[in-house]
Amino acid sequence: MRIAPAMLALFASVFIAGFAAPVQPVAARAGVQCTDWSSINQPPKTIAVYRVSEGFVERVDFKHYVARVVSREWNVIQVELRKAGAVAVKQYAWYHVMHWRGGKYNGKCFDVRDSTADQLYSGKPINEIPNGVWSSVNATWTWRLYRDGKLPMTGYRRGDNVPCASNGGYRLYVRSGRRCAENGWSAARILETYYTARLVT
Repeated sequence: MRIAPAMLALFASVFIAGFAAPVQPVAARAGVQCTDWSSINQPPKTIAVYRVSEGFVERVDFKHYVARVVSREWNVIQVELRKAGAVAVKQYAWYHVMHWRGGKYNGKCFDVRDSTADQLYSGKPINEIPNGVWSSVNATWTWRLYRDGKLPMTGYRRGDNVPCASNGGYRLYVRSGRRCAENGWSAARILETYYTARLVT
């Protein structure tokens, strides 16, 4: 579970990791996914989103989903932190496509909710997504984090106002992560430090 607000960006949990050799896709067992996807090298094409307030399940283009969430939760001034957030959003959703929790509404399955139970999402028109958000999403689209050859969930929270990376290792925290970005850290360094993971670009 993770919590998240737009500009304040609240951030939840993750374990991820590195891997020297090329990572191979891991096939999911039939019948245990809402979205049929097994690759840990390429993100899925679509994702099923439960629109909680509206009361329906919508299948969304995956990249559009990521951009909309980044626009709501990671549209921060610090470019490197925004890029790190774009990866966290993408991999959180990707993980839940690969590891379906059995969610259904009115007989339709879903991978994620559009609320703070997962990630804040709205059907904002794609042409209204800020250029900076698209730039961060596009720049990091091939990035992914691994731990022990697996693609784990990348949670994030707002966190306490503490020094750069002092609470790193398990989740990405926006308040201390902002300090890292202001200190000149790259998005890659932020991700690998906060998630204790190996980044593949």
